[in-house]
Amino acid sequence: MANADAVVISTGLLTLDDVLLVADGARVELSSEAVEVMQRSRSTVDEAIARGDAIYGVTTGVGHARDHRLPDQELVAMQPFLVEMHLGAIGERLPTDVVRAGMLARLNGFARGGAGVSLEVAMALEAMLNNGIHPFIPRSGSVGAGDLGQLALLGRAMLGRGDVEWRGRQVQAAEALRESGIEPVSLQPKDGLAIISSNALTVGHGVSLWRRIAGLLDLADLVAATSMEAISANPSFFEAAVAATRASLGQETTSRNLRDATSGSSRIDPETASVQDPISFRVVPQVHGACRDGLTVFEGDLVKELNAAADNPFVDAGSGRILSNGNFHPMNVALSAESMKLALAHVGMLSERRSGQLWDSVVASMGEVAGGGSPEGRPPGEEVPPFLAGLALRYPIAARYTRLRQVAQPVTLDVPTLDLSVEDHATNGAEVLETLQEVIGLVMEILAVELLLAYARLFTSPGAGPLGSRTGELVDRLATTLTGLRPGTLPDETHRVVIDLLGSTSGFDRR
Repeated sequence: MANADAVVISTGLLTLDDVLLVADGARVELSSEAVEVMQRSRSTVDEAIARGDAIYGVTTGVGHARDHRLPDQELVAMQPFLVEMHLGAIGERLPTDVVRAGMLARLNGFARGGAGVSLEVAMALEAMLNNGIHPFIPRSGSVGAGDLGQLALLGRAMLGRGDVEWRGRQVQAAEALRESGIEPVSLQPKDGLAIISSNALTVGHGVSLWRRIAGLLDLADLVAATSMEAISANPSFFEAAVAATRASLGQETTSRNLRDATSGSSRIDPETASVQDPISFRVVPQVHGACRDGLTVFEGDLVKELNAAADNPFVDAGSGRILSNGNFHPMNVALSAESMKLALAHVGMLSERRSGQLWDSVVASMGEVAGGGSPEGRPPGEEVPPFLAGLALRYPIAARYTRLRQVAQPVTLDVPTLDLSVEDHATNGAEVLETLQEVIGLVMEILAVELLLAYARLFTSPGAGPLGSRTGELVDRLATTLTGLRPGTLPDETHRVVIDLLGSTSGFDRR
């Protein structure tokens, strides 16, 4: 829940928009209600320890050492040891916004009461967010049964160890904490386990990708509408009456976007158009709409995981029990993210197919110069103008589509048995999100080429009247961009420029 100054962490539902606000730099505030819940949960842990209960990761070891009871004098030392022993993440660093989203997700998890964490730890995490202190967290370190290897780096920073990002630079965690007036945490029994045993980074990454997919689908609708104008498509397939026959809000949204984008166009006329266009044009509302419906499911699963008490063991303050469980398994998020990969791959497939139709049309329109000269009457050997860059990119983008098909394959089933066969199933949720991120980038690359080819088709068929309100604006911006390119600009650079143009159209984030 957000107020004018900060996102408030309470026991109510935190939204994905709240997460994005904090990811982009907003402050956070723990409510008195959340503090009370955490204190009650912590008291339950202290009472169970005093009784001598066997508590996983608190009075016992973890993983294959789960049944090894720890001496009382080792309970406190066990917690920083758990943090250090799980520092196993590798690879390129996650962006700061994803790290902040993950930190917020873990803080919100604390506020659910299931973690039994000390209030000192929760308040330190709140202070780190508000002072812009972020651990460096590599992309790979989770098999989707808790982001242990990545969140251990958060725990390490809270202990004042290692390096962090602070005020745009890399500094020692101890220095950043000291200069911000934050004491390094002193982990009590269960605190280290509470920090690392969740899917907070997976949730944070998922929320970031949810935002990007929403922007990508808006772009996909707009680029498809531009291609429809380029071939003077029959608008019957995105009529409101067609969308109303199916219970799909996604299809209705895409159909409305297509109508809005082409509003005022003189190039789309059912009286002069073909009675039926190629399927890659006709089923845009169904395919893009299904992807939008899938995004709604993905959003719902992220909200559930964000607001879950996904801790093992789970502290049930109401009954005074501490329960071993499998809530660390984000299966819903992993499966809906897998579904998003496949749905977006179909969006990319349609774009690639439309690109083929447009390429054929552009080449046919220039057929009269084949065998002598070159496009627009230019003599052989002169550089190809930027507006024809899409022709040269048709083949490499076909190769990118092949890559898209491969990356879209499911990975949730590809986890080996781990830890002496105690951990014999995992969701691979984090890796699903990594591949989903690549799928998003590949679809964007394909859409950029489609737009170039649509523009080339419009360029080679002038005098057909004005474009629609939104497609016309996009084409005007593209024309200005291409005109500004220096002579001899390679198609690869033109492609990157068009991707940037599309990104600025809807705030799409290329990270």
